[in-house]
Amino acid sequence: MQISFESVSYSYMIGSPFEKQALAEVNISIASKTFTTLVGSTGSGKSTLMQLINGLLLPTSGTVQCGSLRLHRKSKRKEVKPLRRKIGMVFQYPEHQLFGATVEEDMLFGPKHLGLDVERIRKRLPELLDVVGISDDVLPVSPFNLSGGQMRRVAIAGVLAADPEVLILDEPAAGLDPAGHRALLDVLKDWHEKHGLTTILVTHDMEDAARYADEVIVMGPAGKPLTSGAPVQVFREADLLADIGLAAPPSVRIIRNLREAGWNIDNLLLEPEALAAVVADQWASEKKEG
Repeated sequence: MQISFESVSYSYMIGSPFEKQALAEVNISIASKTFTTLVGSTGSGKSTLMQLINGLLLPTSGTVQCGSLRLHRKSKRKEVKPLRRKIGMVFQYPEHQLFGATVEEDMLFGPKHLGLDVERIRKRLPELLDVVGISDDVLPVSPFNLSGGQMRRVAIAGVLAADPEVLILDEPAAGLDPAGHRALLDVLKDWHEKHGLTTILVTHDMEDAARYADEVIVMGPAGKPLTSGAPVQVFREADLLADIGLAAPPSVRIIRNLREAGWNIDNLLLEPEALAAVVADQWASEKKEG
């Protein structure tokens, strides 16, 4: 699903002493079936953008185009509901979304609410749990008897159960240890590729942008995009990122410094393991020649 924002602004608590503009004249486009990472400092409007995409919020001005549906200030609830059938949203700390008496009940709530074929989805629950790395033994168990990591994975499996065309991930790996963080995002990236989704990841972690994104959108403190493009293009704008408190991932900065020192490293986005291997090979080669 193609998504575009056309001169979109959004303000909270309009007309009150606490009125605050979160977005100002935003014009961005997210291509269908891409994995886009949205980065920016706290308060730059990232979460507001995501809530506009699935109709939780409506623009104060401008329009949001999601596939064939245009959302604007006067859109009605009945116009928004079909869109929500196509968009799955995983909030930060998704385990807070759980409320069912059992894992099965919780996972089926969303599809049932959306009017989907619940019996067909019920048969797929073991497969979905397997995708996120959990045994289907938990289906009759209360989700609140699971560990924190298991609860998070169950909540994400529940979002996937509705077969969304668009998957919005609002820092889903927040608070996890590094291994769990990467394992969870690997699962979501794999699902994205297998099912041809349009995926949008909101994150503060620039390593995530380097590792997973086809495109990166950088939001500024005034609620407007500052730059966008492929990760390698965005990370070249070091001064712009530094101005808003962001920096290229450590691996990118190391590669940049090595290239400036004359090392022959073509790829600016090597993963840390690959970078270590390249450095070891070049170091051995230079030592041999010396």
